Amino acid sequence: MKRLCTYLLLILLLSSCEEQKDWVLQPGNTDFVVVDGIITNELKIQSVNLSKPLSGLNEKPMPVSGATMLVSSNQLVYNFHEDLLRPGTYVSDQAFAGIKNKTYSLLITSGNRVYSSKAVLAPPFDFVFLQYRKTTADKNYRITLVASAFHPMRPAMYEILLDWSAIPAYANVNPDSCKAKLLFYTLPTLDVSEVFAPSLEKTVFPAGTLITERRYSLTDEHAAFIRALLLETTWQGGFFNTASANVPTNLSDGAIGFFGASGVVEKQEVVK
Repeated sequence: MKRLCTYLLLILLLSSCEEQKDWVLQPGNTDFVVVDGIITNELKIQSVNLSKPLSGLNEKPMPVSGATMLVSSNQLVYNFHEDLLRPGTYVSDQAFAGIKNKTYSLLITSGNRVYSSKAVLAPPFDFVFLQYRKTTADKNYRITLVASAFHPMRPAMYEILLDWSAIPAYANVNPDSCKAKLLFYTLPTLDVSEVFAPSLEKTVFPAGTLITERRYSLTDEHAAFIRALLLETTWQGGFFNTASANVPTNLSDGAIGFFGASGVVEKQEVVK
């Protein structure tokens, strides 16, 4: 009898059909400024991006122009100005390097509104370079391991830059199509949604590719922001979805996103 019930249930499931349904989505509140910027320990021109929230998938962010911005720490103040070639991107007037364990304050004035944030620069840590191997299909290469997805004490973001535009075989190809950027994360939590996340497209690259791997140290607050963001995006659509919720921020009212400060370690290698 139990076996018969099982067969009937399978037949019912297999014979069921799906019906397309168009959902009328209510427009969300877009009266926010999205802040995206990380101060690093590298001596360079630092940058922070300002934009408006998106109301649809794959839309191009609308930059927020005309704002004034400064970053301060230990009575040192660094003024930022908008890059004329990149609207919405604000760059420091002078190059400076963040110092580990120091607190950096961000102050933004846009129109008649003021936004602020603070971030402690997480100290840099050395890391083991990523692993890759040759594929059997087309003799190209793909990344097999970057870092552990879990570490209770040292959360990090890994930025992988791939560039094969200098290879002679790609001399007549658009250089932008010969580059790729990948992000991997080590977080102090391990979620079921992460373990059973939807599969992603594998990026392949030829021999001679220049691989640049950059490790960004994260504070626990920054790691919590990234985890919440992944739960709403990359980890959605798998076997174990989570209920949608607002992503946390370290910015004052009226602004969303995150202002961070990270120690960065960079390594490079050419695929032989």
